[in-house]
Amino acid sequence: MNDQQNLKAIGPILKYSLITGVALLLGLRLFFWFSGNMVADEAYYWMWSQHPAISYYDHPPLNAWMLWLASKLFGWNVLALRVGPILTFLADIWILWAISKQISDQPKHHFALTLTLFLATPIFLTMTMLALPDHLMVMLLLLALLCFVKFFKAVEQGERPWTWLYVACICVGLATLAKYNAVLLGAGAFLYALTYKQARAIFKHWQSYAGFGLFLLVVGPEIYWNINTNASSITFILRDRHAGLPTENNFSGLIGYLGGMIGFLSPFLLWPLAKSLWPNSKKIPQLGLAQCIFLVSTLLFLALSLTTDIMFHWNLVAYIAILPFLAHFIRWSWLLFAHIVYGVLLAAIIAYNFGALPIRTYFSTADYFSARSFGWEETAEWVEALDTQFEPGFIAGTHYTISAPLGFALQDPNVTDLGSARSQFRYWFDPSEHLGENALIISHSGNGLGTALDARFEQVELLDTIEIYRHGYLVEKRHAYLATGFRN
Repeated sequence: MNDQQNLKAIGPILKYSLITGVALLLGLRLFFWFSGNMVADEAYYWMWSQHPAISYYDHPPLNAWMLWLASKLFGWNVLALRVGPILTFLADIWILWAISKQISDQPKHHFALTLTLFLATPIFLTMTMLALPDHLMVMLLLLALLCFVKFFKAVEQGERPWTWLYVACICVGLATLAKYNAVLLGAGAFLYALTYKQARAIFKHWQSYAGFGLFLLVVGPEIYWNINTNASSITFILRDRHAGLPTENNFSGLIGYLGGMIGFLSPFLLWPLAKSLWPNSKKIPQLGLAQCIFLVSTLLFLALSLTTDIMFHWNLVAYIAILPFLAHFIRWSWLLFAHIVYGVLLAAIIAYNFGALPIRTYFSTADYFSARSFGWEETAEWVEALDTQFEPGFIAGTHYTISAPLGFALQDPNVTDLGSARSQFRYWFDPSEHLGENALIISHSGNGLGTALDARFEQVELLDTIEIYRHGYLVEKRHAYLATGFRN
């Protein structure tokens, strides 16, 4: 009895577990999307979109371009912010179905399991629910994977449908315009073509190099940006982002990387994952392709974790590649059930934490990242009243997680960030144009703005404080300062 038949044999228990789990996961996703709250990074990318550019300091431009289009079609609101993730999520489902038809002789059953894994796996839950670059990268890389599977499957049968290769390379290029690590899927596909005899034959044909040329053409804007800004984005990724982090013997980074993999994939996927990577795995169409992509990405970040701290989602490319194949290796119904329960619990925690109340407020003060998802409409009304009263030259925050959601709530693309941490705001705000002006500055600290920021003004005065409450719990205090006589 094969793996899928083994799962089918459990009958109604698995069926109703799948239906209930999918319903709960979809419901929690909808609650988060329409709760009205936004994560600070979502607002940050929205502010990017209101300053159209060929690329940006932190990341490539595709997400900002899409948000700009959404703002023109749907206005300046949370629905416009989230319409992208909603549409790409629907596209993800269709692409997973198309992949199932390519790699399984029981596509309906395989797709049902794969969709459940997609919905219940925490890293896909978080990265496809938010208006971050990752939701675009996930969709585009799934589409690239589909095209690579179709292409290499045909190559094994003696055919060479180059159109599928061209589309795959274009999709990898577009995904790289969303996030740099997307290029690793292309690197994994290249490794697969090198290491498998039948696939290696494509390098005898000019069309394979034309595919790479299409990739370079698509990422041209990002190449141009870095050439004209002294490789600012690459410098940020390789150096600035890690300022102050360890550079050698970083065993805590390795532990964090492996822990993040376990936590955000879920402990219950580790065995199917290990089976899918085992050299003697059963013959599944293009499993070797997924293995190569997974290993290229995972081993690269494993090596980097020994020198710096790796964020849990940086290895997302590896998980995208292997996801459609995991359904072949889930042998036990209890393992799938446990994974669904784990996913539902994580989804409920995330939805509640960012949509209702930061969970840490029950025990202490909310963490700043969660707190920044709440109270911006009332904060905007408070700031507008102070702006009318004091008529400052400009409005600023002391960190992008304040400046961006405040700018979004005020519907003002000119709100800036005067914090010490470098951000995209520095590319829009020219200090020389504001010399001598007064500023209304919003901070989470009631103990002043700090020596460095104080020094940029002649005088700084605390004006007022607003307290953000939810369900009777204090989420965050925000402080307004009037800073007069901007110097630099």
